[in-house]
Amino acid sequence: MTAPGIDPCSLVPLYVEPHFRETQLSQATAFLWLRYDGKLALVTNWHVVAGRNPETNECLSKMGGIPDHLRLYMPYLDRAIPPLIIDIPTVGSDGGALWSEHQRHGRTVDVVALPISLPRPDVIAMMPMNAIRTVPLKQRVGFPLFILGFPFGRQSLGLPVWKQGSFASEPYFTGHDAQRYLIVDTASRPGMSGSPVIQRAHGEIELEDAHGRMVAGDGGCRFVGIYSGRFHTNDVGDAQLGRVWPATLVEEIANSARL
Repeated sequence: MTAPGIDPCSLVPLYVEPHFRETQLSQATAFLWLRYDGKLALVTNWHVVAGRNPETNECLSKMGGIPDHLRLYMPYLDRAIPPLIIDIPTVGSDGGALWSEHQRHGRTVDVVALPISLPRPDVIAMMPMNAIRTVPLKQRVGFPLFILGFPFGRQSLGLPVWKQGSFASEPYFTGHDAQRYLIVDTASRPGMSGSPVIQRAHGEIELEDAHGRMVAGDGGCRFVGIYSGRFHTNDVGDAQLGRVWPATLVEEIANSARL
């Protein structure tokens, strides 16, 4: 259920805090995915659950901590009520990872899926990303998109910030073996790793088909993928470019996850 005037996409992102025991290590974003078998998966970045840089395997926390669980803040339908806090283990009693990576590419795709158990949907504000109707909005380099997440932590009422960016690489080649991710131009902030990335248009929209068909109506939404942070440089005036792993990889990981 969505309140009048609230975009249903605002219900998708969930705020999470990677913890080692009772110590909070960082802030991040996650979202739900409804699988073919009817089960729910929680999707976020590999570096969020592993606490390590997926390229170098170096620990990300200055304290040297590695997460053993995620603390998920799940909003109630009545947002005046403090959110339900759910601890989601990331490692088992033997120290093994409880998340699922891409079956072929592993951690080189910075995306994971975790099992999750939630209360009834008539109690909590639950909106899986793929429960929102999407349309094939036209994608071209330079077109705008939105990163929906929680920069610097949880926001009032548990609703995300819509951070605008744009396609900075050719969408046509996203998922190519030479570059599996999409490059986006955006000045993101800590806490947005794991954010769903969407195209959102209102009014008349142009679809991605052979005829460049225009459709009138209340616009449309297209799920682009999952954000995994900026390219890090030592230059304070860097180009502020980030990675987005495409929707096809998210779907593959969520649907093949061990839940």
